[in-house]
Amino acid sequence: MSIVHHIDEEKGITFEVWDRVSTADDCLASVRCLISDAAWPPCRRLHLVDLRTTSVDSSIDDGIFEQITDLVGKHLNRFANLKVAIIAIASVPFRKALIFERCMSRYPLSVIVFNSLNTACIWLGIGIQEAERALQQLRDQSGDRAEQG
Repeated sequence: MSIVHHIDEEKGITFEVWDRVSTADDCLASVRCLISDAAWPPCRRLHLVDLRTTSVDSSIDDGIFEQITDLVGKHLNRFANLKVAIIAIASVPFRKALIFERCMSRYPLSVIVFNSLNTACIWLGIGIQEAERALQQLRDQSGDRAEQG
């Protein structure tokens, strides 16, 4: 899978990296994996998603966002008061992230799309160096999985 995450329970944040080509199946699998994880969301209810090294497949469309929105609605207690920062630089991932942000606005969680890791970290109240280190470790892990698969 091209989407990997790590829950840092001590710091109260989930780091998530989308790497290489990300598909609708990857996206749904990632959301389902988080929902099924008893450790998610961590205590501070922070979530940082890095789309800087992904190419978003055309299968990630309005239909997939509706499916995710339905999942969120069914598990609203898991998502309530969650603070999600999404970092996207390329135009397609940024545009898709904005659609996701708009879809999630019907629920009591905050999703904001940023084009800068620094700004996202300020909003979440975390250190940029700590975030960059965690995201790079996930990116390395994702690359290791790709080489094995």
